[in-house]
Amino acid sequence: MKSNRKTLLTVFLILSVAGLKGQALFQGLNHPVGARGWGMGSSVSSQSKAASGIRFNPAVINYSPSLWQISHTMFPLDIAATGVTTVFALPVPGKFALQFDYLNYGSFIERDWEGVEIGSFSVYDLSSSLIYGRQITRRLSIGLAASFMQSRLSSLNATAALGSAGILYYDEISTLSVGLAYRNFGVLIRGYSDSQEDLPAALVFGISKKLAYLPMILSVDALKTARNDYIANIGGEFIIGEYLYLRWGNSTRRFQLLSQQSLKSFFAAASAGLGINYKAFVFDIAVVGLSDAGHITSVSFSQYL
Repeated sequence: MKSNRKTLLTVFLILSVAGLKGQALFQGLNHPVGARGWGMGSSVSSQSKAASGIRFNPAVINYSPSLWQISHTMFPLDIAATGVTTVFALPVPGKFALQFDYLNYGSFIERDWEGVEIGSFSVYDLSSSLIYGRQITRRLSIGLAASFMQSRLSSLNATAALGSAGILYYDEISTLSVGLAYRNFGVLIRGYSDSQEDLPAALVFGISKKLAYLPMILSVDALKTARNDYIANIGGEFIIGEYLYLRWGNSTRRFQLLSQQSLKSFFAAASAGLGINYKAFVFDIAVVGLSDAGHITSVSFSQYL
């Protein structure tokens, strides 16, 4: 048991060093939905295109087209995440989305107190979310999300019921979009330990706009986590014709990626991405630098319905 706990702490420490700043449990809730969000530096709480921001602000669902999306994200140390998202409308007011995510931290060798190998175990998170949004005026909309989280380490597991709520102002004429959300609040049903563990709650404010004299969407997010950490993300998307999109991003997380000064550290927390749109199909890819820790690579495939 004690060996298991040490391994768990090691895994979460690695993720924190990798720039996935947040609480120990349920790290996947701090990640963008797909490659577009990663490419824009995770500054997507006011972004509705391809449902990029619905995890950070559920109100953006109101301006997202109906779609399905499959994403796969690869982290250092063979950590990987796979997600499926669908946005749809029903014959009732508003829009809905379903999200399912699996974050696999990998397999580990388990040893007894004498160091003898006694088997192996895996560490993973599973999440399922239902999102609902409704437009209440021409420019103002609201959104709610309910999530059920499971995290497992060998025979240990943690579960939580979480919610998110957000509001979004969007002016179609000026293209100004402003969002505010409080996400991942809720109840820890069961934790890994007897003590109360922190949930990845955060208050996020976002603003974005399509620039008047440049074919680019500029987006900025500011976050305050439950541990009173302050994070700022900035990103952009260049619109190259009808089919091609180039993305960039950066974050104040770069100051948390401590390493020797090098070319890798210069690009710490910086991101770049590419999107290709052909008819109803969209392919996205993004890379995020993590200094000496390596990098994150994310790919997404979507179809508009």
